[in-house]
Amino acid sequence: MPARIVKELACQAGDDTIRCRFHAPVRGDKSSPVPGILVIPGFADTAVGPHNMHVQLADRLARAGYAVVRFDYRGLGESDGDFAKFTLSRGLEDAASVLELLCRQDEVDPGKIGIVGFSLGGTFAAEIAATNSGVRAVSLLAPVAYPSKVFPAFFQSRHWDQLERTGWMDWLGWSVGRPFIESLREMDPLAAMERVASAVLAIHGTNDIEVPIENAYAYAAMGAELYLVDGADHPFSGMRYKEALFTKIGEWLHKHLEIDSAEKGCN
Repeated sequence: MPARIVKELACQAGDDTIRCRFHAPVRGDKSSPVPGILVIPGFADTAVGPHNMHVQLADRLARAGYAVVRFDYRGLGESDGDFAKFTLSRGLEDAASVLELLCRQDEVDPGKIGIVGFSLGGTFAAEIAATNSGVRAVSLLAPVAYPSKVFPAFFQSRHWDQLERTGWMDWLGWSVGRPFIESLREMDPLAAMERVASAVLAIHGTNDIEVPIENAYAYAAMGAELYLVDGADHPFSGMRYKEALFTKIGEWLHKHLEIDSAEKGCN
């Protein structure tokens, strides 16, 4: 299996630092740039991902010949900031800033970019692909198509009561602020899909009860290819589900980014 390197990267967003991990194949001094992949985490998710999913995906893609960046939103993981300030527009800004950072790396061909977006990260992936001509392939993993419908279902009456009293809610140990709730109608990824020129794949588990499968069908209705993982939950918990996920992503990126590699996909 080809070797890869991992290094730390960072970029600024206002007064805060967004911290990233960059995975890239080992190249010779005169090697041509390779396609770059941005991995966008979900809501209250980090660069590591559920059950180490983002780390493992980035590693496998790097060994297959891609340069991959994964990151923590402001207020999460190792990045600076306060998660209580997280909104959809703020999360999108973070993802777009990291994409710019990826495209500046010497190893990366900025004309051959892929995006892998998980959950809310899928929403951001569609928005970014709608405005970035370098994006050629997008993989949406259990993507949110209806933010204003999906996220309110996460919260119970005690959360809403606390939000009304204090302006924030304690959700599973995360401080979710009123700005996040108010931002849920700011973004319409299905409208963005009308402007996306790149190839889009939507992958969804049939047992996802957090982001209902109707969200994936909505992306499919807008032109995305749909791939269902039978029995998988929202974070694709289970080795065979994760393997199916990684294999399909690898095949999709290889098909649409035309990588020059002896290893096809990330198998």
